[in-house]
Amino acid sequence: MNEGHLPKKELTEFLLQTCKKRGLSLRSLSMNAGLSPGTVHSIIRRQYEPTLYSLNRLADYLGVKRQYLWQLAGLLEDMDYDDKTTFGDPRLRFHFARADRLPEAARNLVISMVEAVIAFVGTGVAKPP
Repeated sequence: MNEGHLPKKELTEFLLQTCKKRGLSLRSLSMNAGLSPGTVHSIIRRQYEPTLYSLNRLADYLGVKRQYLWQLAGLLEDMDYDDKTTFGDPRLRFHFARADRLPEAARNLVISMVEAVIAFVGTGVAKPP
């Protein structure tokens, strides 16, 4: 995997320090967060880009905001939205940040799909949930 897509050491440091403060082993953190021990060990060793699911499970168990772990993992940086750009759903920000790193052809496909969904919903045929 490309080094630019691996979690930053800030996430590793946070997880290790939090475990130390709470007297948790990495295995205990994994199990209590509902993750496999291998997943957490790979995140700690920075060999694996954590999924949104993994980060959310860790954040929920540790009692921190999900976006905080996303930021520590480097998933929310490099987003040059102006102060008027907001996302009501933080998953949009997460996925758009990842889509922005895709090759141009893939980004264009994502843009086309989003535009098609917005146009379809705008016709009134499909009602958003």
